[in-house]
Amino acid sequence: MARKTAEESERTRQQILSAAKELFIRKGYSATSMEDIRSHANVSKGSIYYHFRSKQQLFLEIMEQHMVEWMDGWQRRVKPDMTAVEKLYALAAYWVDEFDDPLLKVADEFIANHGTEPGMMEKLVALVGLQSPPIRAVMEEGIASGAFRRDDPETLTHIFVGLMGGLGVTYYEAISLERRQAMYRKAVDVFLHGIGAK
Repeated sequence: MARKTAEESERTRQQILSAAKELFIRKGYSATSMEDIRSHANVSKGSIYYHFRSKQQLFLEIMEQHMVEWMDGWQRRVKPDMTAVEKLYALAAYWVDEFDDPLLKVADEFIANHGTEPGMMEKLVALVGLQSPPIRAVMEEGIASGAFRRDDPETLTHIFVGLMGGLGVTYYEAISLERRQAMYRKAVDVFLHGIGAK
């Protein structure tokens, strides 16, 4: 019986997360209240607060799920015969494909509202850091194969993530998909010029 209760509890939790994600995307973070989420998820007030202390915690868990989904999506794109260089270009293409994800726009709003709160930036950095292991693996593979010169894979990972993430400012500019794809490919060209084996 306890097992069934735990399964039901997890179903309710996922129901709340799903409802919240839908409302955040549709209405925005600030315009969505916990009562809106409770009503949309069709759960009791006690139930929503049992699973989530606050709207902030709820959103951070949605973002954590999003990062896990991002990593799963990346694993589906990787082919066994791809070289480290090909994987870097594939990562850039993946970034472009994810560029218009409406949840990322909600994340911008969340950061604007809560980014300066104590401990919040550490939580956000930890979430972004979930992307690092598969990217670091590409860096290590490139170094081991001789495609990249010997360097610290952790540093290279931070630089690459910063480069890809930094190009996100193009979201605010009227740039076509083709132009954006070309910019991300060019960014990989520049990165490889810096780390390529001589």
